[in-house]
Amino acid sequence: MKPLAHWAIHHRWKLRLAGRNRIHLWGTLVAPDGSEQFFRYNQLVKYLIIGKDAQARGLQLDDYGMVVEEKEIEAESKE
Repeated sequence: MKPLAHWAIHHRWKLRLAGRNRIHLWGTLVAPDGSEQFFRYNQLVKYLIIGKDAQARGLQLDDYGMVVEEKEIEAESKE
């Protein structure tokens, strides 16, 4: 969880944890302007997903919470 906490501090976001298991943490990120977004964080690979569905984006973090790679996550087709 340390990289996630560092990332939140760097970006001045607050973490509101809703749950966790051995691999994932999830909850709400609160931006400095008060807006909220869902997040899910994989502790094993240090991968943060912000948002849901079509607006989701993924951030690969390093040990210090710095973004190594960022990508938009495509919503699964429902065909």
